[in-house]
Amino acid sequence: MAPPQPDAAWAELALRLGEDEAAAQMLDTGLRYLCHALDRQGRTPPTVFAVHVGDENLDLWVTPASQDAPAPWYPVGDGQVWRLALVDAPRLDLGQESVPAPYPGLVSIGTDGTGRVLVDVEAARGVIAVTGPGELVADALVAMATELATSLWSDEMHLTLVGAGEDLAVLAPDRVHVAATLAEALPALQAHAEEVEEALATSGAESVLAGRAHGIQPHAWVPHYLISLVPPSDSERDQLLALSRIGHAGAAGYLVPGDVGGATWTWEVAPDGRLSAPQLGLNVEAQLIPQEQQVAIVELFESAEDLAGLPMGAPPVDAAPAPHLVPDAVLPVEVCLLGPVSVTATGEIEPDRLPLATEIVVYLATHPGGVHPNVLTAAIWPRGVTEEVRDAALARVQAWLGSDGIGRPHLAADASGRLRLGSGVRVDWHVFRTLIAQAEQAAGGPREESRLAQALGLVTGPFLAGTERGRYAWIVTDGLGYEVAARVGDAAHRLAELRMAGGDPEGAMDAARAGLRLVPDDELLWRDLLTAGHATGEEHLLRAAASEVWTRASIDGPPPGMAPETEALMDELLPTWRWTLA
Repeated sequence: MAPPQPDAAWAELALRLGEDEAAAQMLDTGLRYLCHALDRQGRTPPTVFAVHVGDENLDLWVTPASQDAPAPWYPVGDGQVWRLALVDAPRLDLGQESVPAPYPGLVSIGTDGTGRVLVDVEAARGVIAVTGPGELVADALVAMATELATSLWSDEMHLTLVGAGEDLAVLAPDRVHVAATLAEALPALQAHAEEVEEALATSGAESVLAGRAHGIQPHAWVPHYLISLVPPSDSERDQLLALSRIGHAGAAGYLVPGDVGGATWTWEVAPDGRLSAPQLGLNVEAQLIPQEQQVAIVELFESAEDLAGLPMGAPPVDAAPAPHLVPDAVLPVEVCLLGPVSVTATGEIEPDRLPLATEIVVYLATHPGGVHPNVLTAAIWPRGVTEEVRDAALARVQAWLGSDGIGRPHLAADASGRLRLGSGVRVDWHVFRTLIAQAEQAAGGPREESRLAQALGLVTGPFLAGTERGRYAWIVTDGLGYEVAARVGDAAHRLAELRMAGGDPEGAMDAARAGLRLVPDDELLWRDLLTAGHATGEEHLLRAAASEVWTRASIDGPPPGMAPETEALMDELLPTWRWTLA
């Protein structure tokens, strides 16, 4: 895959440093479970004005206040807040049911001292005006648009952006529509409001929330949100205000800049970057995406659409010395990157220091030419650290790794001051590269297959699996993740080809599965697996392969989440898959 260019790579680095997948999953699952639990009781979810996502709890500000929250949610105080403890979130079970997202309009407005604050733009039932310095207001609105376009806790939606530029549509082409002016956007918003009003009148649903929760005409409640960076004219303001009187402004939200008379809520972004929402009693550090970061994020998404890829050069034949290639040999220090990340050494280290020490070793292992201590510091401690803390950490790592038989430390600085690992440290990635280089040199002979098989035997899971949140963000600026995925995928495909040519389709299936352990979404390997399964002549093996492909394709969204070539191959080899697997 073509790696992102420097600015886009730094944007990805920032996103990885700031990501909190566990919190996002808790929010998504917690809200869907709440909807599910209340629906089973014949109840409609309450209106949620705001949400607070902290380190320990997820809090909803609900109306009307109620003490009757479904477990494991529980009321706080007078019941205005419903709380879910973080420790309870993993135990929430939605079973096989498809539960709708009850609050797709939740969007972060910023953070306070203890967590992230979100507001449901649908709860305004009208226009939300955002005032303050123009540049900061635009940065806040773009941040909200970016999150709405990509949020996990929503399903299908329409998001119209005015004045935000065509480029932002790349974030979610199926959700985002860019309009040149408010006048251009208003007719679609009017039509949507009228459709919601009609659905409320004919479906028997008491509200949009009730319709979503109880599965009444589900497509009628797909929301349509407007975020405009252009202030409305007087006539456009009047039309927007009129929309709030149609269908109780259900399944909709309108955010515009400037002081708009008649707005339901008015938020202010202050020059110091704080956002106040007085009607909700909120004052937070605003979530902002400045213009240069907007450009970098768009570049990052555009690079993900570059499917042509880049040619790779031949792997080095000397990435690992000969003793490291012996399959059963055990070296003093073993570094595993091609699966769950781990470092095995002869020394001892305190368990609470192991994650940091492991990351330091992995960074050095992926930079075999050595790195200056300042470069290591910037990568491992991107938010900064004192030299004393860094040097103490390096000393602990050096003691943990120990020395070789003649007293040379496995971690040392060379004459130029660059830190590097010694020859007694085996890195599975270096061994992999050397083996596939040897396979290329032996192309067409029996040694090629044996070297590829040995290399793929090192792959036990996704690259650097099991890392802690906030660690290893530096990997995106190195481009190593792209190279690892490409070389593993290419090696698995080549081995599958060789085994198919040699009349061993089951071995070809094993080769494809070996690659899929690290690159589970490599559709070339999906097709290798299907083709080999069909070549066995055993229907149960073909069905097993098709089931694996179907499961993988279903992970990221509604099926068929696969390329046309893969879908066509499924149709050709197993015509019944659509009703026997789906």
